[in-house]
Amino acid sequence: MKKSLIALILLLALGGGGYWLQKNGHLQAAWSEVSTYAGSYLKQAEKPAQPAATAQKPAAGGGRGPLPVEVAAARQAQLSDDINTIGTLLPDESVDIAAETAGRVKEILFRDGQTVEAGAILFKFDDDLIRAAYEEASSRLALAEANLKRSETLRKSGNVAQSTYDAALTEFQLMRTAVRLAEVKLDKLIIRAPFAGTLGFRLVSVGAYVDAGSALVHLDKIDRLKVSFSVPELDLVRLSTGQQVAVTADALPGETFVATVSAIDPSIDANGRALKVRADLDNSAGKLRPGLLVRVTVKGELRDTVTVPEAAIVPRGKDMIVFVAEDNTVKEAKVRTGKRTEGTVEIVDGLAAGAKVVVAGNTRLTNGAAIQIVRDEVTN
Repeated sequence: MKKSLIALILLLALGGGGYWLQKNGHLQAAWSEVSTYAGSYLKQAEKPAQPAATAQKPAAGGGRGPLPVEVAAARQAQLSDDINTIGTLLPDESVDIAAETAGRVKEILFRDGQTVEAGAILFKFDDDLIRAAYEEASSRLALAEANLKRSETLRKSGNVAQSTYDAALTEFQLMRTAVRLAEVKLDKLIIRAPFAGTLGFRLVSVGAYVDAGSALVHLDKIDRLKVSFSVPELDLVRLSTGQQVAVTADALPGETFVATVSAIDPSIDANGRALKVRADLDNSAGKLRPGLLVRVTVKGELRDTVTVPEAAIVPRGKDMIVFVAEDNTVKEAKVRTGKRTEGTVEIVDGLAAGAKVVVAGNTRLTNGAAIQIVRDEVTN
């Protein structure tokens, strides 16, 4: 209570003093004096402390010492200009087996996914009507053959007219054709595999009536597969039939398969500016399946070259620089780079194999700078 009373008295005194200064015209002068004093005090407070004399002067002989770096060797290597692309696996042969004539399915003689040989019976259709027609034609053929033999005997003795003999011969030929037609129709009611392969899922059941041309099951020949892929038109001269390609699939990590280029499309796709290529792949182990997405690498010719670790390359504008360690200094070398692989860069020009190049600490270097090798990958 006492403190509140004292604060109130001070506020009233200040207010009264300010009013008196305002009334007598001294308020502006008093404020100017206070501002001048406060500004001088703030400038004095902001002035930084003078550093110690020993901190202002560099130590005697205080030049920058050798820079610590790590070095590695430029190595002789063999590289090839490979073509990497994406492809698809296709079956060596593929067909939708269909009915040649309309009819009712009587028997199905395979399991879904079964491997079958060429000529294996897959379906049998109901043949009652065709078989009856075949038996009738066979009986007529037997009768026509007997009449023809009798006419031949009578013709030799001169007891039958030539026209009678000709009619008997014609009848025999017609009946023989009718029997052959019935045999063909019976054969068409048995559906066989046109080549050895693996069947898909059947599309009909026993008792189903199908029209001519209706698909019954799919058959693929997959002991050999075709790798279908495209390459840019600029790589045309680097392709030839008989060339080997490496094939990998994400579905089978760690495995590489070898295929051989079997055909190159004679024309280039005008839309994608690409060339279509087919390669044959042995799939006798049955690990791969048609439709699988694969990665294809067409191996180029090997060439001798020089490589350095990727960390040795220092970009400088449009140029590429490496620093070569010589004794306790470095020499700047402008290089032309080529193919990049995992962790290494090909040097096309500007550096010889065996040179020690700086791989760590090179961003601070200049031509002729003194260095201290703290790690030498050439000797370690």
